[in-house]
Amino acid sequence: MELIITCITSVLLFFTAYGLILVIAGLTYKTKIGNADALPSIRLILPAYKPDEIFLRVLESVQRAKKNYPVDVFILFQESDQQIVDNSKKYGYEFIEKSFSHLAGNSYRHALQYVCEHHINEQTHQYTLILDKDNIMDADFFDRLKRCSLSSHHIVQGVRKPLDTTQGIQIFDAISERYNDLMLRKGKLKLGGVLEISGSAAVIDSKLFKYAINQMDDQAPGYDKNFMVKLLTGPVRLKSTFNDQMIVREEKTAKVENYEAQRLRWFGEQYYNAFFNSRDLLKAAFLYGKFRCLDYWFTLIRPPRSLQLIACFLLVVLDLLDLQFSYLSLPFLFSMTCCLIIALPIVERKQIKQLLIGLNKVLYSNMITSAQSLKKKYRNTFIHTR
Repeated sequence: MELIITCITSVLLFFTAYGLILVIAGLTYKTKIGNADALPSIRLILPAYKPDEIFLRVLESVQRAKKNYPVDVFILFQESDQQIVDNSKKYGYEFIEKSFSHLAGNSYRHALQYVCEHHINEQTHQYTLILDKDNIMDADFFDRLKRCSLSSHHIVQGVRKPLDTTQGIQIFDAISERYNDLMLRKGKLKLGGVLEISGSAAVIDSKLFKYAINQMDDQAPGYDKNFMVKLLTGPVRLKSTFNDQMIVREEKTAKVENYEAQRLRWFGEQYYNAFFNSRDLLKAAFLYGKFRCLDYWFTLIRPPRSLQLIACFLLVVLDLLDLQFSYLSLPFLFSMTCCLIIALPIVERKQIKQLLIGLNKVLYSNMITSAQSLKKKYRNTFIHTR
């Protein structure tokens, strides 16, 4: 029993200590801002699956942000309400209506591969930007982008912020998003790594984008993590940067069932790639010296942070039974330090009660969905959320 506890503690100690190091490094990261350069041509893709009224606000925000920049918008309507399609026409954007639900497997992968084949020409559009159907761009998004020396990077990642944080689940989701920005983006860049894209709001070199999309595994669920595996193990050493002033705002779900569906997709993505792409990542790391692949492998195999917190708390309880502070308490100490660093700047005192209520729902939900995500039926699927 003691050996089992020691092994569990060692694993948690590694991930919590590594996470704390990345978060602290992320706090010191500063985006390099240069002189405003002329933007190269950008293809902005909107894969709109069953869009609702907020999609019209998205289009309005794109119209304000793109100004006179060389940004060409393409909308891929999928199973859309005709009124939404008709109301979108006034913006004059190129669009097509198409369905992929009749095809076996991951519908989002099919959609992106279709777009790459028919609607992205790397000779015409040097960079590609995906925007989710609920991502409302700040008006200065492209103004900020042109100061990032885009031509010197393969990837420039913007930041996603919540439109509203009144409910507990929304607050937790906002904390989680900031956690990812500090740990997986700013922290990794500060320590010489490559950031993990967030799926949307990332401006990516079109040649690399098409390469990675066309290399995606047939059985992979989701999108962004398998996409990252293909980028990291590909022939190019990635140059990336993060700009937290390039902002898109999205409506965070307040419903636990929508949250569960979202996490089911994310956990499924993470552990599929951790299991089926470990060999490629470790081979690239140790045979070809791409040690960023090893770092990403650690990211994929780590337990969900919420479950780490539960396990760390249980170790503290065991520690208290012996009435002493020992190494069993260290993972909890590191986890709580991270949580305080992340939450204190963005959580107001009046939100604490709602956060605690939401936290109970989230912890239970994550325990269920992390186990369900391993089921074979969720492979090669894309779980759409609202």
